[in-house]
Amino acid sequence: MNMEKRNNCMKWLCLSLLVGIGIAFTGCSSDDETVTSDEAVTRLSNGEIYGKWKLDGYVDSGTFVSPESSGTSERYLSLEEDGSFNGRICNWLQGKYTFNRNGEFRIIDCVETLIWSSDSTLMFMEDQMINIRSFRLENNELKLYYSDNDYLRFSR
Repeated sequence: MNMEKRNNCMKWLCLSLLVGIGIAFTGCSSDDETVTSDEAVTRLSNGEIYGKWKLDGYVDSGTFVSPESSGTSERYLSLEEDGSFNGRICNWLQGKYTFNRNGEFRIIDCVETLIWSSDSTLMFMEDQMINIRSFRLENNELKLYYSDNDYLRFSR
């Protein structure tokens, strides 16, 4: 009887172990909680990150904030294939950037032409450019993350 209990216990242990391993391999994916998706990697391969992006605003603590619509100045960021960028948020910007397929994005050099602005939203967004650490491409939107959940949002 003792041997039969031991065999049953071993069967349940092995079965539980196999089920646990099966769940671990099917339940976990390397794409979970990553900044980019397979589609975004494909789009990167096709060069879709390059070009001119219109500034829509930013998301901070889950709330979307749009800049004041004062003046007619276009707010944009243009990413070139050679790793250079230029654009205008509050000031004219130009410099160098780098990114990789793991979703990392860094401004490695930035020069701006200082222009005074009364729009604190634009000034805040421009200040966050140097803090950008990752990106996500979704539905013709480029999101440049300056923290885990907060980002500048651009569109085509």
